[in-house]
Amino acid sequence: MERWIAREKNMMASNGIPQVALIIETSMAYGRGLLRGVSQYMTEHNYWSTYIDQRSLNDPPPAWLAGWKGNGVIVRAQTRRMANVVAKLKCPAIDTLHHYDNLDIPLVIPDHYAIAETAAQHFLERHFRHFAFVGVERAHWSKERRDALVDVLRKAGFPCHVYSPLSRRRFNESWEGGQKDLTEWLLELPKPLGVMTAHDLRALCVLDACRRGGLNVPEQVAVIGVDNDEPLCMHGNPPLSSVVVDHNLIGYRAAELLDRMMKKKKRFTRPIKIKPQGVITRRSTEVVAIEDMLTAKAVRYIRENACEGIDVNDVAKHCGVSRRTMERSFANFLDMSPHDQIIRTKIARAKELLVESEYPLDTIAVKCGLSQAAYLNVLFKREVGVTPGQFRQTVANGV
Repeated sequence: MERWIAREKNMMASNGIPQVALIIETSMAYGRGLLRGVSQYMTEHNYWSTYIDQRSLNDPPPAWLAGWKGNGVIVRAQTRRMANVVAKLKCPAIDTLHHYDNLDIPLVIPDHYAIAETAAQHFLERHFRHFAFVGVERAHWSKERRDALVDVLRKAGFPCHVYSPLSRRRFNESWEGGQKDLTEWLLELPKPLGVMTAHDLRALCVLDACRRGGLNVPEQVAVIGVDNDEPLCMHGNPPLSSVVVDHNLIGYRAAELLDRMMKKKKRFTRPIKIKPQGVITRRSTEVVAIEDMLTAKAVRYIRENACEGIDVNDVAKHCGVSRRTMERSFANFLDMSPHDQIIRTKIARAKELLVESEYPLDTIAVKCGLSQAAYLNVLFKREVGVTPGQFRQTVANGV
């Protein structure tokens, strides 16, 4: 059967239509998004003849791959065997995973540093001061996310705890043993704690460990994953917040790069990194990590109502204190004013709308509780460093 498949592929390669193998698992959001992106590219440009290899992420390389005589390959090289076979192919190949470092395969991958920045900002906006990372062993992309989070938080003035299983063998071979290690580690860390994980599946392990240890989520431990794989996120107890990786754009840019390589017969060695689209907030991080009850109550009110046109007097009235008392409380515990918090919340909402919608700036301004787009432009440029239009274009281009 394998020989028949290889023969069919080689026959197709002779008809002038590019023959491309897509060695991508489809059980997770990442792989399905890649395929959508590749399909979009083919729809907008010339169609290829594609072969989709149905597989799981850890399957060995298919027997036909080493002798593949098609024009190109797009792969998620999870295993060393797969990576080695793909690196030796005589046709252009693109890896969209980067599980191993130092392989001579062009990469189109998520921007791991930007992912860590997005997760860190999500926690910092909620006033967390204690942080941790739980990764995937021996995966280069997980290491990059870990190192990025540690660096981002160091620059912000905070340390980051990193989970390493007490016994790698115990962790790999026993779910119970691994969860016990993780639970004990979480119990020892200072609270309230913001935990970023390498991906959503790893975040579910953290949520389970919190339940085992009697840790309340999100009040004691807030958890954020990566990929926004909706079935996994909604399976969490509570539902999981997650950094949104633009899988579609990764697939699109991988197809675009492969097309260039097939036409120009030229290798491209510089990785293409795609920035995340923001965070989908669910119950696992719906909390404000502030020890002072008055300030925490005020921040929650601002987060829920900032875009409804409230001002500092409204916040003080809601909390039953004077404006002066409210401003003093914010200065003591947050080193900012209530007005600053209102503006930051409006800007955060504007970012979400710029990424998730095609609304014009006038509409976004109104939805953020601002009178007009001109005022949004001024505030956004002051807080973010670029205009709303520039921010939207940057996200759209994945740069």
